Amino acid sequence: VRKRRPKGYRQRKRRIARGVTLTRIVAPGPRREYVLAVRPRAAPTIEVALAQNALQGFERTSQMARRHRAIAAINGDFGLPAGRPAHHLAQDGDLKQSSRAFGYNFAISRDELGVFIDRPSVTLTSLEIDTQEVWPVDRWNDGLPALGEIAAHSPAGGVLEPPAGNACAVRLVPSGPLRWGESQVGLRTDHVVQEVSCNKAPLPVNGGIILSARPLSDEARLIRSLTPGETVTLSWSLGWPGVLDSVGGFPLLVRDGTVVAKSCTAAICGRHPRTGIGTTADGRLLLVTVDGRRRRHSVGMTLIEFAREFERLGATWALNLDGGGSSTMVVRGKVVNRPSDRSGERFVSSALLVLRGPDGDEPVPLTATMGGTLGRKRIWNAGGAPSEAVDPGLSAVRDPASTGGLLDALAGGDLSPSGL
Repeated sequence: VRKRRPKGYRQRKRRIARGVTLTRIVAPGPRREYVLAVRPRAAPTIEVALAQNALQGFERTSQMARRHRAIAAINGDFGLPAGRPAHHLAQDGDLKQSSRAFGYNFAISRDELGVFIDRPSVTLTSLEIDTQEVWPVDRWNDGLPALGEIAAHSPAGGVLEPPAGNACAVRLVPSGPLRWGESQVGLRTDHVVQEVSCNKAPLPVNGGIILSARPLSDEARLIRSLTPGETVTLSWSLGWPGVLDSVGGFPLLVRDGTVVAKSCTAAICGRHPRTGIGTTADGRLLLVTVDGRRRRHSVGMTLIEFAREFERLGATWALNLDGGGSSTMVVRGKVVNRPSDRSGERFVSSALLVLRGPDGDEPVPLTATMGGTLGRKRIWNAGGAPSEAVDPGLSAVRDPASTGGLLDALAGGDLSPSGL
């Protein structure tokens, strides 16, 4: 039986492009909601954008959409004070960072047929070809190596994530094409050892990858055993097949057709502007933004209300993204919702884009050969974040539905990992 819509409920749908529709919903509350329904099989491509193409940076969602020539976009992951996303992020086959922050990720396969919304199982390894010895890599553009760890730093880290000083380090430069792991799970690239160093000064990235470890550790011994000219294969995986792009969020709203968002006393659980992404059983992606903090325009949604709205829209899986003043939807170059910040559209750390057709910047990895190894699996499920606030990140840190609310809820245990 079709449910009768409440008095005052209105919706207007229009086609944006082939496979993309925008629905504007006005409902009692008042509430204003914007739903982009995307059918990737029809033509459009989903792309992850990193602000200013670097971990230390902020950019408006509309700027990222314009730079990538996207027909639509929403803001992405929670942005930490220094400008980096809070969770794992990959773009066009390049792992930009791993993260120790508890959370979930959205990812879509290169053929746009596989959608994943869950906790990723992150694997980072290096394989020394001469000895066939596999070394776990413990972090990627995510801080300096602790004792017993190997840390990796790539050009994406920029000035925010420089390699360690007082460490044993090796610079690896790419020497082969990007390849899929077995069953297209993860990606691999061969690198040649260019320089090995153990001294006070950090080894500069210079366009390569730096692996470093604490001096006198077993990991440092492994690095020192490398010689210039030999080959090392670097691999990374989120545990899902065919994935080149991924962005994080928190908390999970809908899992396998069931609302899993729970009530809590933390500020992030209250009624706020929201942004989220979901997937339906028939293969549609739902990019949803809800306005809030405007009494006569729209009051927003609680986390549970947001989860139930995704359920009503037909989502089988859904993830909460950065919210509050960060909540933004851009369609054909224009911001269609009303961001709640007085200054207008907020600068954020990342975005999810809808491209009209194939992503021209996306690589085509080669099929893996049999017999290789992906190494030991590492699952990241705890950690922290930089504490020094740098503008324009202050607005997100002070926002109870954005980064400030995320960190407060996790610190207070209101949305503890054990309950999710």
